[in-house]
Amino acid sequence: MQLTAFVSHPALLEYVESIHVIEIKFSLVESLSPIYTFVPTHTRFLCFYLNDRVKVKKSDGEFESRARSIIIGPQLTPVTLDLGSDHYCVIVSLKPCGMYRLLGIPLKEIIDRDYDARLVIGSEIDDVLEQLQAAPTNALKNEAIQKYLLGKLQHLKPAVAFDQAMIQLVKGMGNLSMDFLASQSSLSVRQFERKSLERIGLPPKLYARMVRFTHAYNYKERNPAVSWSEIVYRFGYFDQMHFIRDFKFFAGFTPSLLKEDNLKVSVKFNSIADK
Repeated sequence: MQLTAFVSHPALLEYVESIHVIEIKFSLVESLSPIYTFVPTHTRFLCFYLNDRVKVKKSDGEFESRARSIIIGPQLTPVTLDLGSDHYCVIVSLKPCGMYRLLGIPLKEIIDRDYDARLVIGSEIDDVLEQLQAAPTNALKNEAIQKYLLGKLQHLKPAVAFDQAMIQLVKGMGNLSMDFLASQSSLSVRQFERKSLERIGLPPKLYARMVRFTHAYNYKERNPAVSWSEIVYRFGYFDQMHFIRDFKFFAGFTPSLLKEDNLKVSVKFNSIADK
């Protein structure tokens, strides 16, 4: 398994959080399984699959193959991924409001959905995918995707004060008051809630819960031996029952089912994608 993180061009920091290239040949790493439960996260993604396509199963449905380039909208329910035997992908993680600024689509309209990026952005995505597949090294793949993202800067929806407030919320691990964030956005609480549905896709309080859950879940993935009690304290939950309720709401199961031994052999895709 090889994970390569690249430093974004300074101009991209306006809407791009991170760029990663992930390579996993599951046939060569017997301890890892390509089947992975991806739980809701506050981060939005633009993904390019260069070898095997990812397959997605929702609820009790069947695995369905996705396009080679996909846009993942706000997620409220977990999905099961089949990463294939030769997983090679480029993941662009977007900052809060970054997807709205890139697409211009109210994110409340695409909750729990993912799309073929070509259908949303256009045929230019085909050119990007071809360049990524043709680039012989990960460094050149990074150059190709960053060149494309830099070209989108002039077409972004304008930034507003709300966007910066959401970045503050993420940095604060979800533990900032809505009144404070609304004031930072120069909005009334009601205006703040409407803006959140448009640019984030979720009510602000729910998004704050998701931010905190994401930080807690990813920390556990990266540190399997850490107790749940420590995580409850570290991430500012009122008590253990408060944490369990939020965990079950987003993950669909209780923390006790996330076993340390299982985490040690997991691909840890949530925490990789959110780095």
